[in-house]
Amino acid sequence: MLSRTVFIPVRKTAVVTAMVFLIILCITAAKFEVNQEEEVFSYGIASQIIVIDAGHGGLDQGATRDEYKEHDITLGIAKKLEVHLSRAGAAVIMLRENESDLAGDEFTGTIRQHKNEDMKNRVTIANKAKANLYISIHVNAIPGQSWSGSQAFYRPRSEESKIYARSIQEELTRVLGNTKRKAAPGNYYVLKNVEMPAVLIETGFISNPREARLLADEEYQNKIAYAIFAGIAKAALSSTEDTEIK
Repeated sequence: MLSRTVFIPVRKTAVVTAMVFLIILCITAAKFEVNQEEEVFSYGIASQIIVIDAGHGGLDQGATRDEYKEHDITLGIAKKLEVHLSRAGAAVIMLRENESDLAGDEFTGTIRQHKNEDMKNRVTIANKAKANLYISIHVNAIPGQSWSGSQAFYRPRSEESKIYARSIQEELTRVLGNTKRKAAPGNYYVLKNVEMPAVLIETGFISNPREARLLADEEYQNKIAYAIFAGIAKAALSSTEDTEIK
């Protein structure tokens, strides 16, 4: 059975009221090098339908290192991002809220068929909801241990996706202070098959021992979630202002 949470969009009057206020989100990092606090105008997000896709789940744990598993990390970050977006007035659709995937426990077939069904269902839910934005959260891995840093990938040939990805990447760089990577087009199934602007974020390298520990840390996950939220908010605000000018 598919699991999702939908927050009802705010009314138009509430959107206007929200323009008067700032959502001030403080990121404290007592045990990290960066301490960031910035005011974020979030009214561009209000009433938007945003899908949050916590990568992997079910039979597919994703990348792993020691006791750290990608499907746990992505779900933790996704839930924290959900809080930020819902408080800003977005209608949030969580594709995964527990360890299960979207193929369903009763699905029969090979592991590959199970994975294909899972991916297809993620795309189908987003497209049927006519979402305004699709955010997919993952962690990266390579055979070695040297690479680190988060990176945002966007739906190919989608200028709006590119704008969101660049904004998110800027915030990841600012908030985390440990990456110089740039947003790039991504050759991922979900990015190529959803019908709305879409960004996939590789939040860090689980293959890097130090970054694996950070990715599993609740406070660091909060920082990642905030950075993604701030990037979305700034891109949405810019889009709203451009529309109003036109």
